[in-house]
Amino acid sequence: MGKKGKLYFIVFINLLAWGYVGYKIYSALQGGDDVDLGHDVTTIKKINETVKEEKTFLALNYDDPFLKAGNFSNTSNNNVKNYGSTSASFKPKPASAVNKPIAAIVEVKPTLDIKYLGLLKNNDKCTQTAMLSINGRSVFVKQNDVIEGFTVQEISGNDIKIRKGKEVMTIGK
Repeated sequence: MGKKGKLYFIVFINLLAWGYVGYKIYSALQGGDDVDLGHDVTTIKKINETVKEEKTFLALNYDDPFLKAGNFSNTSNNNVKNYGSTSASFKPKPASAVNKPIAAIVEVKPTLDIKYLGLLKNNDKCTQTAMLSINGRSVFVKQNDVIEGFTVQEISGNDIKIRKGKEVMTIGK
């Protein structure tokens, strides 16, 4: 078989392959049922959903858990409405217990989550930089830097000392 014979053979095989692909595309577009996998048709039963009605009763005149004395409402609850609950028995507190004055307002300070992650040393400039995580945020600090009101006093390989006012904290790795 010469070069022309091989070329005609390859063209013939190529035409057969593309003809088969074209036939499959044409039959798919015509909607022919040439593929039957033997599956039976199954029926699907609809699930009936039942809506359960909930009857809820909210009693919002309980003591505030964060204050030693006090209540959420400043008025007496003589006109408490019951919204469909028959199983719960609720007796409102007397007006003297509801209207207790609050003794003092407590200042709440947010807590800081400070972690010492590592130390970076620059031997050429003889400087040290510490990597801290403050409330999940990474921060690079040097000695005498102020971050979140804390002053960095000392940085070592194992721990870092920070100061806020008279309070000194040592944070280790």
